[in-house]
Amino acid sequence: METKDYVLAIDAGGAGVRAFVFDRSGSIVVREYQATPASHPEEGATEYDPEELWEAVLTVTRKALTNHGKSVSPAKIRAIGLTNQRASFCLWERAGGKPLTPIISWQDVRAASTTDVMNRNGRWRLLKAGATFVRALTRDPMMTATSMLSFTTDHASCRLKWALDRDPILRGMCDRGEAMFGTLDTWFIYRLTGGKRHVTDPSNASTTSLYDPFGLRWNKLFFNLFDIPLSIFPDVLESDGDFGTTDPSLFDGVEIPIRASIGDQMAALFGHCCFEAGDVKISQGSGAFVDMNVGSRGKVSHRGLFPLVGWVVDGRPTYMLEGFVATAGTLIDWLGQGLGLSDTPAVLNEFAAQCNDTEGVVFLPTPTGIRFPYFNPRVRGSIVGLSLSTHRRNVARAVFEGIALRMIDIV
Repeated sequence: METKDYVLAIDAGGAGVRAFVFDRSGSIVVREYQATPASHPEEGATEYDPEELWEAVLTVTRKALTNHGKSVSPAKIRAIGLTNQRASFCLWERAGGKPLTPIISWQDVRAASTTDVMNRNGRWRLLKAGATFVRALTRDPMMTATSMLSFTTDHASCRLKWALDRDPILRGMCDRGEAMFGTLDTWFIYRLTGGKRHVTDPSNASTTSLYDPFGLRWNKLFFNLFDIPLSIFPDVLESDGDFGTTDPSLFDGVEIPIRASIGDQMAALFGHCCFEAGDVKISQGSGAFVDMNVGSRGKVSHRGLFPLVGWVVDGRPTYMLEGFVATAGTLIDWLGQGLGLSDTPAVLNEFAAQCNDTEGVVFLPTPTGIRFPYFNPRVRGSIVGLSLSTHRRNVARAVFEGIALRMIDIV
């Protein structure tokens, strides 16, 4: 019998999917990557093909387990851990697993009108008023959070309601329990287990705005408010829970346990050893994120940040607050590939290093709206201060400074 010497990690981000194999010392033995670019079929849209993302997960995982003469095989994997971009979701048929929607990304802002309607909804305004009253009497954290919450397109709840409202057939399937909802972790676990498990963890659930982070359960009140059936949603397990085993047909007949699932920024916070309240990390990926560990009790930002669950282990939750720039790496790729400003991000960086300032060029990195602390999904990116002496090195520097200044704005 072969010894279980390795752990496999799958990281599904906004620009691509990675697979890592770690040995007992925590060293990376194998690393594989496949790009998974988003599509933008209309104004404000950011989508992925669910089958293409699943195939990318399968491809990088199989490559990692049969890598170039390394002593790695499916039989030697002790467990799989999964992390993913959060709040992106799709719906699929309960009967056969066929996708019913594209993966609607957290960067998608087409639900802006739905968000406006929900924030003006009479029931919601009455609920917020009641929460404000109870908050004044009890200082209850859930009432405090509810009284200050405004829905945004970042919340999967708003994008899901928008998707159901525009497609009566899809809504009917959901109402009849013929569809299943999942963020990326849920979709991948469903496919990895051969359709046997429909599950998520609290870190991913809390980014939907349909999850009560204090009670650690789905918020039935919000499901009623958004007219979304709870029956299509997955069970919520602890972040280090038993998420099932891989289907034997995927990896040479081996059933590999899936023993961790966590949102990408929560995983980064944990990976940077931010275990104490007040610890902060900044991550730069497709977006740029500032995350703060706020301890074992959820706290609310008076600037409008709703508490997120970082992770739940052994029944004990750790909470965090997060502000972010929606487009960082994605924007840099677009500037190169879409506008031809540079061949690669590295070349863009070289241009930026060629000058000491932007010579008055200012870049606002908000092509898909601006988030905390302004929360306006209709804002678009802009560049000002151009003159006849402006060189692309000035523009390149302005791009990097624009992202950095937004991070300072958040902090």
